[in-house]
Amino acid sequence: MTDFLLIYCIVCLIFAAGLGLIPAFIAKEKGYSFGMWWFYGWMLFIVAIIHILLIPDKNAPVQPVPPPRKAPPVGAADEIGKFKALLDSGVITQEEFDQKKKQLLGL
Repeated sequence: MTDFLLIYCIVCLIFAAGLGLIPAFIAKEKGYSFGMWWFYGWMLFIVAIIHILLIPDKNAPVQPVPPPRKAPPVGAADEIGKFKALLDSGVITQEEFDQKKKQLLGL
């Protein structure tokens, strides 16, 4: 893997050196320094490669974010426990328990 990465980096540097020739030849035609403009074009390509490797992939699958759940009121668990005890002792029916539970949880 590291051999492949090294070869890839060397190929990119050589390719960048070749692309740096484009602004260098244009600058030479206009009377500017060939070497300075070659170096400038080479560095711009290197910066562009580094930048494109670091930006996130727009085509990556997006994980849907579930909507936030509404938390029941703080004392709802205690109240449901009390009603469950009443249900178990036979004071209220299952329907009354379910109704109170829905009411406390805001459903």
